[in-house]
Amino acid sequence: MDSSKTKTLGPRIAVGLSLGGVFLLSLLHPLAFTSLAAAVAGLATFELAKVLRFAGWHVPSGAAVAAPAIIYATYVFGTLGQWFSLLGSLGLLVVWRVVSLLIVGTQQTPKQTLRDFGATAFSLVYVPLLLSYASLLINQENGTAWVLGIVLAVVMIDSFGYLVGRFFGKTKLIPSISPKKTWEGFLASAVGAVMGGVIIGQLTSSSFGFALLFGASMLVSSVLGDLSESLIKRDLNVKDMGDVLPGHGGFMDRIDSLLPSVFVAFLLSQVAF
Repeated sequence: MDSSKTKTLGPRIAVGLSLGGVFLLSLLHPLAFTSLAAAVAGLATFELAKVLRFAGWHVPSGAAVAAPAIIYATYVFGTLGQWFSLLGSLGLLVVWRVVSLLIVGTQQTPKQTLRDFGATAFSLVYVPLLLSYASLLINQENGTAWVLGIVLAVVMIDSFGYLVGRFFGKTKLIPSISPKKTWEGFLASAVGAVMGGVIIGQLTSSSFGFALLFGASMLVSSVLGDLSESLIKRDLNVKDMGDVLPGHGGFMDRIDSLLPSVFVAFLLSQVAF
């Protein structure tokens, strides 16, 4: 076996198991899970804002503070808190940027300023807004089972795809976006999706048909989430969003598949059968 493919596997597994343990402990209470989600949202938003600034889009560092606030507001006030906190945070960050430009006297075109505002809005929608749907899920009936099932499904989809693709993958999936993704890995991810669907069916007492629908939906959302971040990193010319998690990159790299999956799972939970 190629040593270059195995030298990072140990740290990756160790970090993955550690994160998994923290996640399982957080499920002991909805507020503990929400606090974990808030911390991850803040760290991931910080990473995203940092690489966007490096690429020329100025996203205020306050976005990393606004992200946990959105998660907590959603947990406490539901959908109303979710959207009011998002719009309020965006408004405050826009005002902060305008005041900063006026005080410092930075010369910047209106077009560039609008681009900065757009990048700030993107950061808040892409990370804390999508992740805040987990706060809505944990508060509903059987919420802990839903959250556990979603994370298990996404982890199996990612892990099966990574391991099979890394060691046995030959046929490139979409090399122009993510050169390392292969069809072999995708098929392994599909197996993980079916298993994840069966698990969520058991955890939530849903029908087998819904379990298959859930698995297929998680497969699509996970793969699109992964490819979307790969496209963003390609456009920004960065390898990883961060380097704090050995073998994984940053927090943003770890939750890329989970972000759209949480939103899709929340929608599915409203029509479970």
